[in-house]
Amino acid sequence: MTVALHLLLIGLSVAGLMAAMSAVSWAARRYGWSAELQRKCVHVTTGLYALTLPLTFSETWPVLLLSAVSVVVMALMRLPAFARSALGKTIHGVERTSYGEILLAVTVGFLFFRSVGQPVLYVLPMLVLTFSDAAAALTGVRYGRRIFVVEDGTKSLEGVVMFFLVTFILAMVVLLLMTDVARLNVILLSLVVAAFGAQLEADSWRGLDNLFVPIGLHLFLQNNLATSPAGLAGGAALFIGLLAGLQWAAPRLGLTSHAARGYGVLAFLVLSVTAVHNAVLPLAAFAAFIVLRRRQPCVAAHPDLDFLAAAAGTAALWLFLGEWSGHNAINLYNLAFAGVAIVFATLLLRERRASISDAAADALSVMVAVLLGACVYAMQGLNAPQSRWMPIFAIAIAASLALCLAVARFVPHLFARARSSRAFALALTVPLVVFAIKGLWS
Repeated sequence: MTVALHLLLIGLSVAGLMAAMSAVSWAARRYGWSAELQRKCVHVTTGLYALTLPLTFSETWPVLLLSAVSVVVMALMRLPAFARSALGKTIHGVERTSYGEILLAVTVGFLFFRSVGQPVLYVLPMLVLTFSDAAAALTGVRYGRRIFVVEDGTKSLEGVVMFFLVTFILAMVVLLLMTDVARLNVILLSLVVAAFGAQLEADSWRGLDNLFVPIGLHLFLQNNLATSPAGLAGGAALFIGLLAGLQWAAPRLGLTSHAARGYGVLAFLVLSVTAVHNAVLPLAAFAAFIVLRRRQPCVAAHPDLDFLAAAAGTAALWLFLGEWSGHNAINLYNLAFAGVAIVFATLLLRERRASISDAAADALSVMVAVLLGACVYAMQGLNAPQSRWMPIFAIAIAASLALCLAVARFVPHLFARARSSRAFALALTVPLVVFAIKGLWS
């Protein structure tokens, strides 16, 4: 297929999306559909088209480009002039804040890229996102009675149960048709996939289920399709143990039950995808965040969830960039979390300047930065040889941590609002520059 034909198909795909939104808008006006029903109709239509992409495109770059164009279009639809239009109301008519339509476009590109040669890793997560999510939402709206709070909104137990049931059926059918997994494993995998997916969906907020659910299921399936029944039982036990442990620790850490469950899911995925030692620096960043939040709260409605979303997004970003470029990015992932940890540690030491001098606080910040830098450098020796492609990694570590420390030290008010997102953006600066330079040299 020629480049011109690929570009034509991308253009037609975007036009088809707009046409589908127009059709839903027309039907909503004619039949009095609710805002939630309109949104889910667009969601299902988009998901169904996404399922045809492996048949339409034989290369990954057109799908990545289509995802990028769709993100731009959906972002433009959020502008007031478009959001208030009949077309915009098909996705922005609900009262709650949601970025689901943008995250859906990101998810499609991510899954397509990582599922080449293993279509089940694309098809099953997309089916779950398309049908289980819609069934859960509509069930909750119509029959939801047992309500629980999620961030600044609510969900229902009935919706979660419907998500579990639909996902279990989809998983059974897809695994039987598209894999050679043993029958017993099909049943166990389907149960775990349904339970894990329902947990992800129940605890997602602001439309993040469009990102967390499919990517979480994709990563779980990738690492467990060939796992024995005993291994699946062990993984389920680890997952339950992390959830239970963080639920127990939540009051002591000042976390809500919702946030604690979210951190449990993230910890499980990190431990499933990478070695245990690569969870040390994310844990250090989390510990610094918790201590700082208790001593110096920032202006945010849900700071715990903001950190969770930023951490999950950072992990997914390095996973994608590493595989897309062919340069293992696990060491840059560790460096980014070390940068976040030093930002929070420096802010914490600055907050304690009433009990220690500025000079002592600065000296302690430098000591923490040196310790974190040594940890990052040591960990590259524990990771796979192909991850050690940076001959000047020590310089990159020093530059990144020095930048994070300096900004937190001299511009602390920058982190009074949106603390987690700004800390992660700062910590990603040098690692992304290093990665880009490597790409140019390659």
